[in-house]
Amino acid sequence: MRKYYKFFIVITLFFAVVILFFASYKPALAPENPESVFRELKINGKIINAEIADTPEKQVRGLSGRKNLSENQGMLFIFNTSDHHSFWMKDMNFSLDFIWISGDEIMEITRNVKPEDYQPASTSANRGEPPRSLISKSKVDKVLEVNAGVADSLSIKEGDKIKF
Repeated sequence: MRKYYKFFIVITLFFAVVILFFASYKPALAPENPESVFRELKINGKIINAEIADTPEKQVRGLSGRKNLSENQGMLFIFNTSDHHSFWMKDMNFSLDFIWISGDEIMEITRNVKPEDYQPASTSANRGEPPRSLISKSKVDKVLEVNAGVADSLSIKEGDKIKF
């Protein structure tokens, strides 16, 4: 009887470990935020999978803290109003191209924006100062952030149309 009891405990523990492992498993391609919504964008016949940032909370968080962005992936910020929207690079770990969009037309592109150029200085004299911001020259209602160099590699230029 004791043998069966020990066997039962060993089997129970084994299945508990297996269940805990699979319960905590996250596939490598899972978005960083499980509530993320992606939209396929087409520019010059090329596809970019864009994570949508359409709430103030998602827009403030943006890509901050991420280690990288996959190839042909981006983040699309959608605003309720067309305006001169501003962006900063707080807690960013990689450079970006900013594609400023009005309706479905690319209005301007800011290439190879380095995080260190848009973060506050760490000296004691500058503590509390907000970081430098990027601001669109024209009024836009969307901004697409992609890895630095993507705008050039996909031959994206002002006046191009985006299919959402």
